[in-house]
Amino acid sequence: MSRLKSSPSTFFAIPIFQVAFRLGGGAAVLAVLGIAGAAVAQPAATAAPTEAAQKKTVAVVLTQAKVVKDAQGKEQLVAADSVKPGDVLEYTATYTNHTGKAVTGLVANLPIPEGLEYLPKTAKPGATLVKAATKDGAFAAEPLARVVNGKSEPVPYSEYRSLRWTLGQLPANGVTAVTARAKVETVVPPAPAAATATPAPAADKVARKTP
Repeated sequence: MSRLKSSPSTFFAIPIFQVAFRLGGGAAVLAVLGIAGAAVAQPAATAAPTEAAQKKTVAVVLTQAKVVKDAQGKEQLVAADSVKPGDVLEYTATYTNHTGKAVTGLVANLPIPEGLEYLPKTAKPGATLVKAATKDGAFAAEPLARVVNGKSEPVPYSEYRSLRWTLGQLPANGVTAVTARAKVETVVPPAPAAATATPAPAADKVARKTP
């Protein structure tokens, strides 16, 4: 599985992960992982953390891979160095708790950029842990539905723009991961690398780290 890359061919397909968590009454912290690399959660308006400080956080490693099938029809994950319409990408976010104590209220948000279509029921873990939203930001269990002319109808998966996992507790030194797949609809020009964070539902927020 490849690490995140920022080549023009894959730039558009790399989402931004936002993670939240609650740690024994500590201050709220927030970090966003985007194309440019890593950020480590820290209180607002503080200096960048040292390497030692990073080891005391909940670290997040985000990877992407292209899903292909071999001659026998068995799925394999390969490096997503380049993509084209019709390709299927799998994103995996792996969380490791380095805080030395359990964290609770762990929440992860995965935006689905324009040009990608979420593939139904590929979010794992699924069931009650994950919800989806269109650009209106209203999260609900998939499949999403809307009312048109007084009638309920399913929302096309091409309009899904975000996934949210309520992961709950992660013990000290614990590791957990979430995954989701999306199909490339169009290859669009690169977007600016800058990103802004949006509030997550949990009171405290998490650290993220990328290779």
